[in-house]
Amino acid sequence: MKSRLHKLFIVSATMLLISGMAQSQLSQFGAILGGGVEDAELMMKEYIRPLTNSIGANLNAGWYNTAKPHKLGGFDITFTFNIAIAPEDHLTYNLDDLPLSENIRYDDNIAKTFPGAKGSGPTIGYAYDVPVIGERELDLYDHPGGVGFKMVPTPMINASVGLIKGTEVMGRYMPSVNLRSVGKFDLWGIGVKHDLKQWIPVVNKVPVLHFGVMYAFTKMKLHADLPGITPADLKAVEAFGTEPVPEWDDQGLDLEFKSHTANLVVSANLPVVCFYGGAGISITNANFKLTGPFPVPTAVQGGAGGAQLSVGPEQVETDPFDIGIKNQDGGVMKPRLNAGIRFKFAVITLHVDYTRANYNVVTAGLGISVR
Repeated sequence: MKSRLHKLFIVSATMLLISGMAQSQLSQFGAILGGGVEDAELMMKEYIRPLTNSIGANLNAGWYNTAKPHKLGGFDITFTFNIAIAPEDHLTYNLDDLPLSENIRYDDNIAKTFPGAKGSGPTIGYAYDVPVIGERELDLYDHPGGVGFKMVPTPMINASVGLIKGTEVMGRYMPSVNLRSVGKFDLWGIGVKHDLKQWIPVVNKVPVLHFGVMYAFTKMKLHADLPGITPADLKAVEAFGTEPVPEWDDQGLDLEFKSHTANLVVSANLPVVCFYGGAGISITNANFKLTGPFPVPTAVQGGAGGAQLSVGPEQVETDPFDIGIKNQDGGVMKPRLNAGIRFKFAVITLHVDYTRANYNVVTAGLGISVR
């Protein structure tokens, strides 16, 4: 039963990513590379950015539901479900805003991002200098569409234990799990919360009110094996350098996140209900890698004086993408803000809160809390 629940948690976190990317034509990355790695990286960075920002926002949420730390030896274990919401203006991006190469062509400058609407985006082509016949324009691929869902969920299990001097150590962890046909996923995090009220004379005598400071770090890795792509999957490819048509397999996708958050936290702890909030900053560094060999077509002379794309077994780009994406929520002038409510019945806790930032996050949690 425990194993089934664990897999359920992992699947719910990863299925949206992998199945969504499949729907969004990840298999077309080989075609995208036909226009050059530089252009492909520029477009894919904007396409994937809302997804990495959403996951980063989730990883920095759900760390606390009260400012009051546990007493020495007290602890809690809480299942938390975070849902980040991508803003409307991040559902598309403008190709004209990117420093793309001069020979690129597209029939629409507005392209969809990962959480954007379903369906293919603009058709991307290039002007090729074909030997003998000169310059020809050829359509290469349709820009990937989105998954049609701007809310990205991330579940996790949190735990904390009280130490001395109003200090509490927090952690979150999910061991590495291989899921057939999905991929490999693991997550861990560590943090600390400290009571500031105890150090302020007079204020430390005020009942109910608590305030403190917290810091936490979370790391998440996701790997997925992609279906092998053949030249036949690439748009406008009509000539192959060998027979039978070669296949390029061992293609994969790696996403790695490192997230930091620091917040001032305040709460009013009543016998059954606790009102809490926080203000602070969160920073996420995401790394997106595409690994393995991907075919890269070139333009050659075709029939009737025309041009076509051709690809051979040696025309590959290996490990083409290694993209870093950084996102920050909150600062001195405009902090990341959070507010929520928690109910406690004996040792059972139930909480819900809302975080307002560049990517807003709704959090709900159910747990057991002692002392």
